[in-house]
Amino acid sequence: MISHSVLENDVHLIHLNQPLHAALARETMQLFRDISRQGAEKVIVNLEDVPLIDSHGLAALVIGLKIFDDGKKLRLAAPQAQPRLLLELTMFDRIFQISDSVADAML
Repeated sequence: MISHSVLENDVHLIHLNQPLHAALARETMQLFRDISRQGAEKVIVNLEDVPLIDSHGLAALVIGLKIFDDGKKLRLAAPQAQPRLLLELTMFDRIFQISDSVADAML
């Protein structure tokens, strides 16, 4: 399931609370597109409740990065062990801005 809220300073928070796999990846990509059309300039994806990301989920995050690459910002917050390891093994931890918490990502 995905929840979306707008925080202070027009920061959009996407909270995922299940494994990020094929079905959720499609929904996540659509949400990235929708909030980009709304003019979002800063997006935080909260991964604290995501125990697993598969290749579809990783692709969704990469698409989000591309959508928000035109001067906008996409940050990942609080990834659990498997998602963090996946980002490190694929070297996407060098591309994504990753914070230990949503509060850190807000800075």
